[in-house]
Amino acid sequence: MRRIACAVVVFCLGAFLVGCEQKAASSAAPPTPTPATRTTPPPIAPASASLTYAGTYTMQDTAVCSLSITISKQADGYHFTSGGTQGKVAVMQQGAETYLTLLGLKGTEPQIDIEVAWQDTMLVLQNYGNSMNEYTRFGQCDAKYLELVRQR
Repeated sequence: MRRIACAVVVFCLGAFLVGCEQKAASSAAPPTPTPATRTTPPPIAPASASLTYAGTYTMQDTAVCSLSITISKQADGYHFTSGGTQGKVAVMQQGAETYLTLLGLKGTEPQIDIEVAWQDTMLVLQNYGNSMNEYTRFGQCDAKYLELVRQR
């Protein structure tokens, strides 16, 4: 019993000393930045002038789905055509990710504008949800994930 009491006292004393040491370290003045220490994030490189979302994106496996989306660059921004539907494309950056919202191209259920992730030469989207989050983007396509590849 005495050994257990001693072990508890030693543990508590050690925890107390570590806590005091951390508090003293955090209350010390921050180090003066040196030229090798960067205190601001690196500048973001501007997007390449040659970066374009324009092109015709199609499903590689037409047995799964024969979906095709054409995006073109016009004076007022990007526009799309898919089937008989045409509209504008809204481009949104979230960190390193790029998302395109096809304004006017509605999902099957619910009927809201379709958003796709743009990855270099592909448009990627989840076509339908699950029992907790039910939705369907393209009812004519059976695959859960659709990858439309830009044709050259």
